[in-house]
Amino acid sequence: MRDREATCRKIVDAVGRLLASEGFRGVGVRAVAREAGVDKRLIYRYFGGLPKLMKAYADSGDFWWTVDELIGEDLPGPERDTAAAWVALALKRHLQALKRRPLTQEILVWELSERNTLTDELSVMRECRAAELFERLGEKIGGGGFGTVEWRAVGALIGAATTYLVVRSRTCDSYAGIDLHSEEGWAELERGIDLIVAGTVADVALSERPAARSGDG
Repeated sequence: MRDREATCRKIVDAVGRLLASEGFRGVGVRAVAREAGVDKRLIYRYFGGLPKLMKAYADSGDFWWTVDELIGEDLPGPERDTAAAWVALALKRHLQALKRRPLTQEILVWELSERNTLTDELSVMRECRAAELFERLGEKIGGGGFGTVEWRAVGALIGAATTYLVVRSRTCDSYAGIDLHSEEGWAELERGIDLIVAGTVADVALSERPAARSGDG
């Protein structure tokens, strides 16, 4: 069992390296087997083929963050227990998680120019993680329905913007005068996240939010 787990890990890791170096067109059963140093028959035996192998890679925490990585119970919460603080914290940790994943950044660059069954697997996984994040955040902040706008929309816009900036930092030194190669530059962007979220999502303590009225869904 340990040998199988180790081999599966080697195969999944090989997928990531190929995606980063060759793009999606460079990922095939033979190429993955060669990169992993295994017989291609093991890919079919353990994963059933390329689509399920890509799903295994997409599901791995190496490619994308897990919800526990952003708002897990073992992590410290925000200084203030408000909807705005929780949303901002999750978005800033999303930014930090992508900065820690240079391989993911490479793959995201490739993904912008191609769409195929492999990119679809990665996209589906990200949508599932986002849905899980919104659900878990909703449980913490009571659905967020007491803000001035939908906090999910705010999260989507900021999440997309920060993802772009992380990817852009690979080939660009600055954006709008903000240094993308310094910790102060990223800290400035995180403060920007706080400002946007505080201006659009309820910033009252969750313990003090109005109780739901009878008949509210």
